[in-house]
Amino acid sequence: MKKFISVILCLVMVFGVSSVAFASENAKLYSFYGDGMLFRQNEDAVIAGTSAKGVVTAELYDDNDNIIAKGETTAETDGTFSVSFTAPAGSFREYTVALKNNGTVFKTLKNIVFGELWIASGQSNMQYPLAQEKNGAQMFKNREKLGEWLRVLLVPAVNEYKGSTLLVPCDPQTDIVGASWVTGDDSDVYSMSAVAYYFAKELTEELDMPVGIMNVPLGGSVISSWISREAIDSDENVRNMLLSKGEYYGEDTWNEAERSIYYDMTCNFNLKIAPLGHFRPSGMIWYQGESDVMFGKTPEQYELMFDLMQRSYSEHFVCDGLLPVIYTQLAAYQYHSENGTDLSDMNIGFSQMQKNERASRAVVSIYDVPLTYLPEVGSIHPECKQQIGERMAFCATGLVYDADRDYTAATPVRYEIKDGKIYITFENTGDGLIADGLLRGFSVAGADGVYVQADAEITGKDTVAVCSEKVSAPVSVTYAYALGNSISSLYASCEGEKSLPVSPFIINKSENFATWYEKQWADCETETVFHIKDDTYTKKYDSWTGINADVSISADSAFSGENGLRISASADNFSVRPMISDEKYLTAIRFNDEEFSYGNYGSVSFRVRNDSSDDVVFERLKIYNGAVAWYSSSDEGIVIPADGEWHEIEADINSLYLYGVDFGKKYTNDVLSNVSGLEFCFEGENAVLSFDDIDFSPNEEEPEQTLDFLKFVNVINVIKMFFITLFSKITL
Repeated sequence: MKKFISVILCLVMVFGVSSVAFASENAKLYSFYGDGMLFRQNEDAVIAGTSAKGVVTAELYDDNDNIIAKGETTAETDGTFSVSFTAPAGSFREYTVALKNNGTVFKTLKNIVFGELWIASGQSNMQYPLAQEKNGAQMFKNREKLGEWLRVLLVPAVNEYKGSTLLVPCDPQTDIVGASWVTGDDSDVYSMSAVAYYFAKELTEELDMPVGIMNVPLGGSVISSWISREAIDSDENVRNMLLSKGEYYGEDTWNEAERSIYYDMTCNFNLKIAPLGHFRPSGMIWYQGESDVMFGKTPEQYELMFDLMQRSYSEHFVCDGLLPVIYTQLAAYQYHSENGTDLSDMNIGFSQMQKNERASRAVVSIYDVPLTYLPEVGSIHPECKQQIGERMAFCATGLVYDADRDYTAATPVRYEIKDGKIYITFENTGDGLIADGLLRGFSVAGADGVYVQADAEITGKDTVAVCSEKVSAPVSVTYAYALGNSISSLYASCEGEKSLPVSPFIINKSENFATWYEKQWADCETETVFHIKDDTYTKKYDSWTGINADVSISADSAFSGENGLRISASADNFSVRPMISDEKYLTAIRFNDEEFSYGNYGSVSFRVRNDSSDDVVFERLKIYNGAVAWYSSSDEGIVIPADGEWHEIEADINSLYLYGVDFGKKYTNDVLSNVSGLEFCFEGENAVLSFDDIDFSPNEEEPEQTLDFLKFVNVINVIKMFFITLFSKITL
């Protein structure tokens, strides 16, 4: 009998041990847990996975092998579990977490740190890797390590589902195939978002603790792809908007092989965001919207989806209140409208979104960052990401971490018209408004709706006065409201330094008001101008070029501002031209950020000083319509005396003459609707001129036209196009 009992006890022990071993072998964590990861400090550190029935335990050990926190749970009937413990305060200190199933360790997580955890999401400008960014590329080439305390969860840009990257699930997923944590010492870290890297680096220094990034962007993705079906179905406005555009897909119509992670609702939420719901992020940095502008979404429609995304993420990540979101405006790129206002309107809409939830949102303005790009990624992807990440960190310290600073881009709150000036008062100006060099970027319009370049002056901590001698009774002002607005230079300040650029704005958006184009060359301040066209023609160009003359930007030639144009003639007849298009053969590639319709203007003026020993004559202004040249005068020119004084010269563009021949007709409207070039023509021996401040005045009279004359011009254009076509075929 004793033998029988002993045998039974042995069998029980053997099967019991086997059962425990079997349980531990079948327990595993989801793939987004691993060595070197980071949990948010002072919050529940949640660890999830699957296991056999029974108890799952998580034990946190310090570097002295002491258990300092512990959590315990029972696996669900479906085999899933979620166990948590209270995380310690953030520090530069590593810990170990042991996971047990029914008392047996099945996973040990090493080199675990605690600090602040942020989601980095959006589309390609957020996805843009550090290894490709201007400074990051050099760091990567030199194999520089980014530091052991940087912790990044790298999520594949295109997720695998059912063993394929071509299928997209209808339902939220629980795991992310291929997700892994890396530290700053791993070479793989260079595939992280460049924006997120600079954000984390700056925030680590500010907070003096590790900062972790959950890196989950996808280039080309629309915002609706990042929102759950449950959230969309709960919001009638968003659901109806998507239905009206044919962009809503019900569960009964979902086809896993047809849905796109780039263009279709909820795809990226299901694949990337839903599984991460066990984490407790401090906030999210967001760089997205280009695709939505491209697909014709209005600022109002985008705002509906952004609001819903923030609300639903706040619930998904179990936030106390709304999840903080720091997002950036979009960089200059040509979308639908010829004048680029769709970009400006979306950026203004981004500022309005911030005002709707001031306590949980901050918006970064970025129109001043360099637009240089790599040819292989295209001009929609400016190469420089450092300023954007650092500005997001600046916002985070004020929005989330209670730094005493204004943490979002300044915007207008009111304006007053008085004595021919418009006084604009801003909020979120920090220590006060400041200019980065010459204060530029403003335009002003009267009741005729024609904007001209304006003078601006900072008159108080939060106030700017704007005016122009060309507009005696102003009614509207714009700032940085143009596709090419990199010269705009008004900033808020913090501790004596510029912080965030003031957000673009427009006071009057009436349809009868013209669009203002920033004529960056008109101030003669810089040698080069960055022009926007497409991936071939978006680049820097000379601001001015000379014909029979050398031109340079010189402080000695400035009438106002810091610089002016120095003109040194090499022949008696010479001229200068601003680069408003890129001429190829007999045609001109017109830049999208340059004005081509000058029909609202009646005259062009400029300041000139004759630094020669003899008088110089301003002969005429040539205006090119394709290969056809129109002259502002058929008479003798204007003498510029050799007196070393500044003179204002004005060219009437209500009286244009084809190749200088006086047909007895005043003609301008159709000619000025398609301007491809301007040329200021002079005559003088050994001439040296200082040239500055080109300005345009609104048209105050109706130009005359005749039908016969228009036909004559059309015949010339037909002949011109014939030779252009012939020439193009010959060159091919």
